[in-house]
Amino acid sequence: MALAVIWSVLSGQLSLFNLLVGALLGVVLLSVVLRSKERPVAARIVGIVYFIIRFVVALVRGGLTVAGLAIQFSPSFHPHVVSVPLRVRSDAAISLLSAAITLLPGTVAMGTSADSRILYAHAIGRADPEDSRNDIRIIEDLILRFMA
Repeated sequence: MALAVIWSVLSGQLSLFNLLVGALLGVVLLSVVLRSKERPVAARIVGIVYFIIRFVVALVRGGLTVAGLAIQFSPSFHPHVVSVPLRVRSDAAISLLSAAITLLPGTVAMGTSADSRILYAHAIGRADPEDSRNDIRIIEDLILRFMA
């Protein structure tokens, strides 16, 4: 309930809709943070904050890369499809990873293998497919900090 009120205050309007959205966000946040006893709650919250900060940095960096390609007279695109062996196992973590890399300019998650152990993604910004694979692994590492 407290998270719902905090969300309404931060959004600037106390309304039923904002309270419902805040309650939903609170439930999602608590389900992620209280998932298991392996890692303390404080460490998971720090992991979420770190993920958000690093994701925003990657979002800006990717946007600048794609903008640079867009304004070049003769851009050198390097489109490729990469397969990334996954360390995350839950459907929620795989969905978050897929959504996160799809939001990053220049990458699109295409799907997973039938056993959900390999993620396939399309990327255009890097000449070397291994660099694109490493970028996806970095996002996965960030997710593992709070969803493992």
